[in-house]
Amino acid sequence: MRKAAGAVPVVFALAAAFFVGRGGSSRESLIPLSRAVAEHGKALDRGAALAFPLSADEERAIGERLDASMRDSAPPAPGTPRASREALWRELGPEAEGSALVRRFRGRYVFRSTSHGGLNAFAVPGGFVYATDALLEKLAKDPDALLFVLAHEIAHIELGHTADAYRLRGAKDPLRAVVGAFASVARVFASLHFSPSQELEADAYAVRLLRSIGRDPAAGLRTFDALGLKEGSRERLSDYFSTHPGAWERRAALERESGRTR
Repeated sequence: MRKAAGAVPVVFALAAAFFVGRGGSSRESLIPLSRAVAEHGKALDRGAALAFPLSADEERAIGERLDASMRDSAPPAPGTPRASREALWRELGPEAEGSALVRRFRGRYVFRSTSHGGLNAFAVPGGFVYATDALLEKLAKDPDALLFVLAHEIAHIELGHTADAYRLRGAKDPLRAVVGAFASVARVFASLHFSPSQELEADAYAVRLLRSIGRDPAAGLRTFDALGLKEGSRERLSDYFSTHPGAWERRAALERESGRTR
């Protein structure tokens, strides 16, 4: 059985290579099959997560421990551009949190910035949302685009993505994560990742959240522009196996969700 299951990605890779190599006219035609392959492991993870559920308080305790380990030792100096950008992030956070879509940790979210590089933004189980200084600098002049990022990270928490990823990837086994036997922060976030479907789900949630608070629901497209995910990006074979969906796919999904069509 395992040999048969392992053969599925290989067969798909060959089919995708043939299709892309011949210049197939419909990029979306490969999506159902690619999603089935990409989601295979996540489906198993989700089943394990159901066997080891976390309450909101248990998830919050995990988040508090991780948050305490990640805070910058040197916060931005008052009056500096960095401090102003961080203040904007903290100001926008409660606005996003005020949406009726936010339920699991409503009123308990914490919004922080970090000088550490790597990801543009990330969510920690229990309601902690971080943005890097580099991201805040890129989006400081477009609050709606910054709100899209906030909403996307909130989605990962509200939809259970972060709790599942930490529980199943951040510790040697689910029970150890629940009782607080944590791996190092660096190892935890090196191993946390979301499936393509989860990323698309978080994008859609973010659009709905922006609409619910009267902000521009198409702001995510400007976010993508600022981060280099430009319109017209061509698909590659690796798009069908990557952790994140290809730029073309995410943009198309955002346009549909926000009511904008080509």
